[in-house]
Amino acid sequence: MQLPAWVLAISALFPVSQPVAAQTPAPTFSSLAQQAQTARDAHQLEKAVELYKKALKLKPNWEEGLGNLGSIAYDLDQYKDCVWAFNKLSESQPDATPAWTMAGLCEYKLRNYGSALDDFTQVEKLGFKENAELARAARLHYALMLIKAARFEKAIAVLTDLTRIDKKTPEIIAAAGIAGLRRLWLPPEVPESERDLVYRTGDAMTSAMELNYKEANQKFEELLKAYPSEPNVHFRYGALLYIQDADRGIDEIKEAVALAPDHVPALVSLSAISLKRGDPKAAEAYGEQAVKAGPADFSTHVVLGRALIACDDPAHAATELQQAVKLAPNEPDAHFSLATAYTRLGKKDEAARERDEFKRLQHIGGN
Repeated sequence: MQLPAWVLAISALFPVSQPVAAQTPAPTFSSLAQQAQTARDAHQLEKAVELYKKALKLKPNWEEGLGNLGSIAYDLDQYKDCVWAFNKLSESQPDATPAWTMAGLCEYKLRNYGSALDDFTQVEKLGFKENAELARAARLHYALMLIKAARFEKAIAVLTDLTRIDKKTPEIIAAAGIAGLRRLWLPPEVPESERDLVYRTGDAMTSAMELNYKEANQKFEELLKAYPSEPNVHFRYGALLYIQDADRGIDEIKEAVALAPDHVPALVSLSAISLKRGDPKAAEAYGEQAVKAGPADFSTHVVLGRALIACDDPAHAATELQQAVKLAPNEPDAHFSLATAYTRLGKKDEAARERDEFKRLQHIGGN
């Protein structure tokens, strides 16, 4: 029987609904976290990374997940994910030294050297409070980043601490040699023609860091025979000799200046030594040479400023020391010397302000 036309018309307005397929419920944070842990335990690391990422979208500040994701990503050479995870973790746990160290190591792998230096600087402020293996890696890579930033003397200080905490290694020797020669290299970047010089310089320096002066002296003597025209070798040996035989040390440092008249560390050292020996005029002369050779180096302005104070010229000294503070606002010694200059000028308020800043920076450094 054929349906009337009006029935068909109404049926067209109200079509029969089709059954809707059942939808799978979205996974919960708990289920994703559990799956991620299971994948990690089964060494299914790629799968674990994806599961941790999904779980962290639901709970971005999940600290355990951030740490696990960052560690696995580091092992898989997925350094962008590693940096993201450990940066997030350090935001929620600013005193968690391992998070800063791992972030710095990942930035280093990505060649983001400025960011890596910032991370390792924070690790130093926190006192390298982590397990021995991570602390060792943090100190070594901190020194490498300081070298890339041309902060060679600070890098040598960090390597000295590392050597005395641990024992010297080929990596430490290479870093010490590069820093001692004041080159902007990482160990893999050392040209083949320079490798012998770098290694032998680092070997002599690390012997000195271990306080084995007899061995260090012998290695430096042999090094100078092989490389008599390298000013940095004369300077490093001079610095070592100065604490054993001051006159011989000064002669070697002067030899560095003779070979390289713009050798800033040697000029700064000779200015400081002259002042210590009661010869402020010589200190002033070396200080002026240092400033001319390295106007962007705060230490040159500090030694000249101190020499000028000793020469009873506090106004000129204050100008130099103000520049030192401008260049390196976080260096306590610059503020202390500027306070001395202000005191000589009768500027009590300014002197008090600089002394307070000196004490504040000293306190931070002590922590």
